[in-house]
Parts: sequence; structure tokens; C-alpha cells
Amino acid sequence: MVKQMEERHSVWIRFCHWVNMISITLLILTGYYIHAPHTFRLFSNMDTPRTLHFAMAYLLCFGVLIRVYYAIVAKDTKNIVFSVKEDTPKFPSMIKYYLFMADSHPYYGKYNPGQKMMYTGWLVMVLIQIITGFILYKPNMFMALGGFLGGYMAVRLIHYIVTWLFVLSVLAHVYLDISEGVPVLKSMFTGKIPADFDHGTHEEEIETDTGVGA
Repeated sequence: MVKQMEERHSVWIRFCHWVNMISITLLILTGYYIHAPHTFRLFSNMDTPRTLHFAMAYLLCFGVLIRVYYAIVAKDTKNIVFSVKEDTPKFPSMIKYYLFMADSHPYYGKYNPGQKMMYTGWLVMVLIQIITGFILYKPNMFMALGGFLGGYMAVRLIHYIVTWLFVLSVLAHVYLDISEGVPVLKSMFTGKIPADFDHGTHEEEIETDTGVGA
């Protein structure tokens, strides 16, 4: 019997996801080589990683702009923008589930509060990396801005710390997706997910189980 499928990710969401994933991965790898070429031996010279680094920076800008535009036009912002008022109270149930302290979690919508916080944080971090990256690339042109942020070394430190935040958050992102199940991972390739996939317990189901809605 063929499983009934439903759409989870449009072609534009998947396109932006893979563009941003590739650009961020290569930015991290080339960035670490530029930062410490003698300890992170990935390239044979400095010209290649520098060229690739800036090419991926422009590609990331393109991917982020397309994703933000799509989120606004398709009214997808509610799925990816973290709401302090609405999403914060959902964290305890989410944490219990991912720490294996609960067998299920409430229905959060397309993404859980942790994922939404991550997506919102990524947008902020991308903006920080773009600003600090251009200061490091053209320090004389952006001298005033660099001075406002504490000087060249402070900007370099901010850029480095945010890079590590990207690494850690991407690992958390992969863990959250794997924990949700293989269909969630496959949906980023196919755009589809089984219609009967368990996204969490709906409020009306909770009320029925406890007798509140009887």
C-alpha cells in the first residue's frame, strides 16, 4: 500500500535550505583555515580559501534574502520566527521530550520552539557575520564601524565566536531533526512527508485522554 504524502517544504524552502547549508559549511571550513592555516591544513595555499570564502559569503547573502522574501510573501514567518510570548512556555515539554523524559510532546506546529529560536538566531548571526566580515575584509573602508565595535581585534573575536555558535547550533539542528524521525530528514529532499506522521499530540487529543473534553 502506497503511503499518502503531504507537502511539508516547498521547492523554494528546499532551494534556500541547501544554498545556505552549502555556503555556511564552506564558510566555516575556509574561515578556520584563514584563521589558523598551520593547524587546520585543508588547502595548499591562502588564495583558494579566501576566494571561496568571499564567494560563499555572497551566496549566503543571496540565499538569506530569498528566504526572507519568501517568508514574507508566503506568510511563512509564523513558522520560523520565535515568539517570546507564545513559544517560551512550550520549552519545558520540548526539553522533556528530547531528554527522553517524555514519550510525546504537544503539537507545536511545523517547527518546535527550539527550531524557531534557532532559525531566528541564525538570521541575527548571519547579519553579524556579514558586518564583521566586511570590516575584516576592508578595515580601512569600515574603520569607523570597526572602532564602534571595539577595534579590529574585537571584530575578529566576534566573528570567530559567532562561527562557533553556528557550528554548535547546526549540530543541535541536526540532532533535533534526527530525533523527530527519518521522514523529517527526507522531507528536505523530497518536500513530502507521510500524512500520518506523528507531529505531536494535539490539544484536543490531550483533553479527550484526560476526560476534560468528555
